Amino acid sequence: MQLRKTIPAIALGVVSLAVPIAASAGTGTSTSGPSIEATATDSSQVESATLTDINGKPSGALSVKAAPNAAPKTAPKTAPKATAQSEQSEKVFSTGKLTGEEFSSIGLSWKKDSAVDSGLTAETRIHRDGAWGPWQNVPLGLDDGVAEEAKRAGAPAFYTDDADGAEVRLTSPEGSLPQDLKLSFIDPAQTPAASASERRPHSTQPGQPDVKLRKDWGADESLADPGYKTQPSIKAALVHHTVTGNNSYTQEQVPQIINGIYVQHITVLGYGDFPYHFVVDRFGGIWEGRKGSVEMRPGTEIPAVLGGHASGFNTNTFGVAMLGNFEPNNSEGGEDTGPDPKPTEAMTTSLADLLAWKVGQYQLAPEGTTQLVSAGGGGTNPHPTGTVLDVPVISSHKDVNVTACPGAKLYETLPELRKQVADRLS
Repeated sequence: MQLRKTIPAIALGVVSLAVPIAASAGTGTSTSGPSIEATATDSSQVESATLTDINGKPSGALSVKAAPNAAPKTAPKTAPKATAQSEQSEKVFSTGKLTGEEFSSIGLSWKKDSAVDSGLTAETRIHRDGAWGPWQNVPLGLDDGVAEEAKRAGAPAFYTDDADGAEVRLTSPEGSLPQDLKLSFIDPAQTPAASASERRPHSTQPGQPDVKLRKDWGADESLADPGYKTQPSIKAALVHHTVTGNNSYTQEQVPQIINGIYVQHITVLGYGDFPYHFVVDRFGGIWEGRKGSVEMRPGTEIPAVLGGHASGFNTNTFGVAMLGNFEPNNSEGGEDTGPDPKPTEAMTTSLADLLAWKVGQYQLAPEGTTQLVSAGGGGTNPHPTGTVLDVPVISSHKDVNVTACPGAKLYETLPELRKQVADRLS
C-alpha cells in the first residue's frame, strides 16, 4: 500500500493520533484541547502523550498541525482537569481543528475492555479545498459488538472523501470517554490493481456471479494474517450494513471505501483481516472481503472461512455487508438517510445472486431455519456461551446480536430476499 502523499515514519496508510480532548459542561460549544499531543483517559484528566503511529512508535516527523488559533504543539506533563463541575455529568469533548496530510476516512478507537457511555455520540466536520464543511454525525457502532479477534474496540471507518483536516467532538451524557481514545486518519491509496481497467469478471465456479477480488479494491495483503482462518462448514448467512457515512458514493469511490474498512479494522482495531466475507455496493458490484471467501466451499482445502462480523456467532456463518446505511432518519450517523433508505434494485439483485451461489454450495434451504451456538462474548451478544438459537438460514446481524444492523429498511427486505434466492436455486 502506498500513500498518495509521503508521510515520514508512517508506512501503513494510517495515522493514529493521540488527539487533544478537552471538556466543557453541558451542551455548549466545545473547546479546543491544550495540544495535539494529548489523549483523554477519562472525563476529568487529560494526560500527555507522544504523537504516535498505529504501532505506538513516535512519529514526530508527521506533518500535522493545529489550527492557527490553537495552542502550541508541546503538551505539559499534566494538563488541566476538565472545567465541568463534578455534579454536572454531561460533557462535550473536542479534538480542536486538526489539519495536515490528505486522508479519505477517519476512525475512532478505544481500549477493548473500556467502559463506554451507552449514550456517547460523535460529530465531525471535514476540511477540504480550504474550507470547513458542516457538522455530521459519526456512527460509533456501539451496538455492533467487538469481534473475538479484535485487539481494540471502535467505530467503523467513516468515509470523508479526499480531505486534509477534521475536527471531532463527542458528547457524553455520563461525562466520560472510553479509555485510550484515538482518532485515526486513513488514506489507503489506489493501487494499479484497483483501477477500473484491471477489473475483470472472475467467474470460475458454477453459479458464481461476477465477484471482484481483493486486488480489485487494492488490498495490501501484507497487512492481513497469513494463510486462511478456516472452519468446518457454513450453516447460515448474516446480512449487515457498513454505516460508513455516505449513501451517495460514486462507483469510482467504492474501492477506496472498502479499503478504508480494511485498514481501519486491521491496523487500528487489530483484526486479522477484513471483517465481512463479501461487500455489495449500491451499483450491484460484489466484492470479496475476507481472504478465501471466493474459494471456500465444501470438500476443498478451504471448506469455510471464519469471519469477524458478528460477536459470538462467527462460527458456522458467513457475513455479507451492504455498503451504506439503511436505518431511517440518520439515526446511526453519517449522511442524512431520510425516512426510507432502501437498498437499490441492483444491490438486492446482486445480494440474491451472491447468496444463491454460496447457499447452494453448502446445500442450505434459503427459506429454512438452522441452529447456531453462541460463543459468548457479552456486550451486544446477550446469549451466554453454549446458547442455541433457531434462526433463518438467511439472517441478519440483529437476529443474533442486539444491534440495529442491517438497518430497518434492509431488514424488511429479507423475506422477499429468501424467496428470490430459493427461486434461483429451484
